Amino acid sequence: MIIVFLPAEELFMEHAKALQVLSRQHKEDRLKCREFLKDIQQQRDKSGIRQRIVQFWKNELQKHVDAEEAILFPFLQKHHFPFNFVNILKREHDTIRLLAERLHRQDEDYYLYNAFVKLVDQHSHFEDEIIFRKMEEVIPPQELSQLNVSMAAVAR
Repeated sequence: MIIVFLPAEELFMEHAKALQVLSRQHKEDRLKCREFLKDIQQQRDKSGIRQRIVQFWKNELQKHVDAEEAILFPFLQKHHFPFNFVNILKREHDTIRLLAERLHRQDEDYYLYNAFVKLVDQHSHFEDEIIFRKMEEVIPPQELSQLNVSMAAVAR
């Protein structure tokens, strides 16, 4: 498998100030995913990779996922955001949680690490490029600012 890495400036879309908390978190998550993918591709120490990914989940990503489910999802539903988009987000969160639970096993599997990290990266990209763009089109800026304040209150 060949993984192509784009320069960081091409990887991340800039969003309105009203979405900066979520956008910044996704940018940080995607940068970490890139580091993990490099280590996985080079088949570095499995135990060390697993430990770092588990710590990333426990200390950062899990809180972000919980905040999105508690704040972002109801916000999107309140604004009648298309159900199919919200449904995709929910399913991806469920899959991320399922894979995260399996990370705690000691069976050291590059495939599992790769699947988890790629899903997190793709999910963050989907939110940034599709969901946030659509939110900026259909939700008033003042409402997005309120969302940003709510997300900032629970930010990492």
